Amino acid sequence: MSSASIVQSDSSLRYVLPTEHVYLKNLAALYSVNCHLARRIDSTFSIPDYKTEPSKSGEPTIAITTADGKKIYLHSRYEPVAEAKSLADSIAQDEKFVLFIMGFALGYHVEAIADKVSSEAVLCIVEPDLILLRTAFSLRDYSVLIASGRLIFFTEADKSQLFMGLANHNGLLSVGSEIVHHPPSIQKDPAFFEQMEIWIGELRDYSRTALNTLILNGKKTAENITRNLGWYVATPGIDRLKNRYARKPAIIVSAGPSLRKNKHHLEKAVGKSIIIAVQTTLKPLIDIGIEPQFVTSLDYHEICTRFFEKLPPTLRTELIAEPKATNAIFKMHPGPLSVLGNDYAESLLHEMNLKKPKLQAGATVAHLAYYLAEHLGCDPIIFVGQDLGFSNGLCYSPGTSYEDVWRPEISEFCTMENKQWEQIVRDRPILRQIPDYQGRPMYTEERLFTYLQQFERDFGRTTTRIIDATEGGALKRGAHNMPLIDAIENFCTEEFPTDKQDQGGLDFIKVQQCVASLMHRRNEAKQIQQIASETSPLLEEVRDHLDDQPRVNKAIAKIDVLRNRMDRYGRCYDLITQLTQFSELQRFEQDRKLEASRAKGADRQGRQVQRDIANVKSVAEAAGEFVRMMNEVIEQLAAEHGLSDGEIDAANEQAQRQAA
Repeated sequence: MSSASIVQSDSSLRYVLPTEHVYLKNLAALYSVNCHLARRIDSTFSIPDYKTEPSKSGEPTIAITTADGKKIYLHSRYEPVAEAKSLADSIAQDEKFVLFIMGFALGYHVEAIADKVSSEAVLCIVEPDLILLRTAFSLRDYSVLIASGRLIFFTEADKSQLFMGLANHNGLLSVGSEIVHHPPSIQKDPAFFEQMEIWIGELRDYSRTALNTLILNGKKTAENITRNLGWYVATPGIDRLKNRYARKPAIIVSAGPSLRKNKHHLEKAVGKSIIIAVQTTLKPLIDIGIEPQFVTSLDYHEICTRFFEKLPPTLRTELIAEPKATNAIFKMHPGPLSVLGNDYAESLLHEMNLKKPKLQAGATVAHLAYYLAEHLGCDPIIFVGQDLGFSNGLCYSPGTSYEDVWRPEISEFCTMENKQWEQIVRDRPILRQIPDYQGRPMYTEERLFTYLQQFERDFGRTTTRIIDATEGGALKRGAHNMPLIDAIENFCTEEFPTDKQDQGGLDFIKVQQCVASLMHRRNEAKQIQQIASETSPLLEEVRDHLDDQPRVNKAIAKIDVLRNRMDRYGRCYDLITQLTQFSELQRFEQDRKLEASRAKGADRQGRQVQRDIANVKSVAEAAGEFVRMMNEVIEQLAAEHGLSDGEIDAANEQAQRQAA
């Protein structure tokens, strides 16, 4: 019986359902995981359900009329359940862990897919028709599946909602994803599904690039953070800056090609806005007489030192940096310095209980500048020079330090324009066409496109006004386009104090405590390396004698003792695995596929032990690298800060007490 057809004799109760009704069970489950969608579906209750008709096998189906007047059935008129099972059987159960199901209809195929694939798989339901969802919820019990959290519904053509909804599932996306088409649903609303499929493709590209970047940079990031711990403990946090400039305009100056069009207008905003430069634009701004309040840095590349060469010794611009940045810039920057909080650094130094405030992790210095502007409480946030694509055949604004790098190669046969073009065409395999800020086609490349996705995700969830005053480059959904001069005249109208008097400077008094913590981590890593080395031959024994269960059980008992010892060093273990991100991803993928395979007995045990052998060897190797890194940084800190032998011995004794 459909929800709208339940009519009581008392007309005031015509929308009241019996307490046991399946619709109420489904909505109760949905309210527990997505109350916004549950509310929206519930608010349509006065609109009649779709009219159903029984199939030959008895299960209901629905006939609808498409926009072009064709009558189609959303499910088979004969065997809806068998039809759904056939669709589910086409999916490789141990290879796909994020399924984008294009159309819910009455949910037969969704239920069949959920039964077929891994219990860890996420099913993304792309369905714009709330009345259809309500009809399905009134007919069939999906409450257990909904309450499990495995279903993620996307009912609106909202790209930021799609990206945010899957923000925590990058790992599963990397293991395997698939778009599952339900053809009748797509015929019902083709434009919606076409747009969503484009965005799903962009999401998959974004996730792949983000994960590859994490894997490639994971070790370098850990090394840089560790080497920068002296600066980390010596610099102030940014808690003092929280909402310092609430409701004041911020201008973020990036180095895109379009910056040359309008940077001369920035002088009109001095004293009437907070100007935040990305590291590439600091020197060009100083050259035209503008001293930003802040500059951001997070890159570990040595080329970044070019951006901090020959700066005025009286510079007041505060450098806000992530601790993974190359430490050379910390020594070169003459102005105030604040290093952001970081989970890896805090774990390395957890005895010190620093709890430095963090900002959201960003892919680029421009993202970091945006998160800083939000932390400052600025509104609006105005972007300039943020092209995220190749405007006018250029990749960087003329006048940045990249030209200094290229200058030795310049001749009558190789101009700056040639170097700019070479920079673009080397990315030819990953170029893609996107709309520019005026809707015209332009080119970007996969990396810049990923940065655009992150900005659009951020803009989609903020209440702050975002102004794109770049006057070039990519269209940015969620930002309002406006010429820079208009943005300045509209928002930068009143002067206000922009000098900061409470930065505090550097204080290296905690370096000895820092060294003691690193000695403790080193000692823990040696224990982890030893445990891993003892575990490896036991696992090989299990692998080689699976047919001799008494022998296998004896080896497993010894492994369990070692595992209990390893558990004592869980925090340090997590630090070590940062050096072997690719191995960790492989283990994650193997675990997911093993669960999805539903393997049993010796087959399952064999696959598990093979996975564990590779993992233990990787951990032992990474622990050795970690010990070497700790030794190197301990020596570096002792030398740079003149720690005496007595202070080193005191730090070592402190580490021994911590271990005890």
